[in-house]
Amino acid sequence: MAFTKQKMSGSIKVRLHCNKINESNTFTSGDIVEGKVVLEVTKEINVDSFFVKLTGDANVHWTEQTSFDETTYRDHDRYFKLKQYFIQESSKKGQERDATLVSGETYGPVIRAGSHVFPFRLQLPQQNMPASFKGYYGWVRYVLMGKLNRSWKPTSTTCGELTFLPRNDGTRDHLLQPQSATQDKKMKLFSSGKMSLTATTYKTTYAAGETITVFVDIDNSSSRDGKLKYSLIQQQMFLAGRTTKRKLRYIVNETKDCIPSGEKQKFIVNLKIPRDLTVTTKNCRIINVQYQLKVSLDVSFSSDPEVMFPVVILPADQQWCPPWQGPPRGFQPYPPPQPNLVPYPGGPPPSYAEVYPNLNDPSVLPYPGAAAGLYPNPNAMLPVFYPTPSAPVYDPNQSTKESSPNVPY
Repeated sequence: MAFTKQKMSGSIKVRLHCNKINESNTFTSGDIVEGKVVLEVTKEINVDSFFVKLTGDANVHWTEQTSFDETTYRDHDRYFKLKQYFIQESSKKGQERDATLVSGETYGPVIRAGSHVFPFRLQLPQQNMPASFKGYYGWVRYVLMGKLNRSWKPTSTTCGELTFLPRNDGTRDHLLQPQSATQDKKMKLFSSGKMSLTATTYKTTYAAGETITVFVDIDNSSSRDGKLKYSLIQQQMFLAGRTTKRKLRYIVNETKDCIPSGEKQKFIVNLKIPRDLTVTTKNCRIINVQYQLKVSLDVSFSSDPEVMFPVVILPADQQWCPPWQGPPRGFQPYPPPQPNLVPYPGGPPPSYAEVYPNLNDPSVLPYPGAAAGLYPNPNAMLPVFYPTPSAPVYDPNQSTKESSPNVPY
């Protein structure tokens, strides 16, 4: 199951059950959302309306206060609203204007005591919608709700959220774009010399759960020590009219080894992207989510040399990677010093080349031509997006108005 929610209101219990459609428990454009609403009543009741509703919305809201007044900013986008009625007042049929009605089995307004199962089947629109998101000043939500209305009685409602992820469309061109930058800084205050920082990555786009590999080359020709720092930063931007609100969140923020004065060091840095991280969002009018990779040197009493790269995050199940290309040409990490305390067993230790074979040697490549690193393996299988299956013909004769209280759900 995707989720089960229930609401108890006096003698009425409404339970909402949504089926799970994949292992990651996520939905995307065109997917079928189906399940059942279980209604349990202890005595016979009259119902005005009973339905299940699926909505997709984005909302932003924040308040700014000055010495004299307080200003509230808000905005809202609705992507869709779907409704399937089980019971509907005859006088109000056809009056829905803000929702798309979905046909299904309908029932009479009198519900007898017992447990009753109402199946539903809704299809998400085939349109470009943003991913589910919850931020500092706004959110994107896809909510499934079951609602029962009675005259002069409290409304019985239960709801749950779907996790929605957009399809990977139009982002593959970014995958093979390498990024490299160098930053030189002259040390002035209480120090002399300069520091040079070069960082290189082979990709711009990554899947949630993947690892970002960064090759860092540092030349510390200054009179001060420095520490290597690297971060993956999420930038959330919220828009209401002409006003913008921004918030930064550090997904990864770590400090590596010290680079002493007068030394050169080369590092290979690996940043693990959380699998549940919100994907890059640019298709929402009022909410924008982007990422940056920052590599810098922490130097006391001086401005830090730093380079920053944009990073695009895709859903975890839409990963598509170019072949491994190895470190940049000429990049050879300095091997750590070996303590010369005891002789190496069996003779001298193996050479660096024996431990790490040359990736440019055609004999160790995964397929011919991989050394160029410009194109993916032509024999590799690429992900395929299958069209959404059409809805089966619904046979009312196979539906039942009531079910036994012992029906599993």
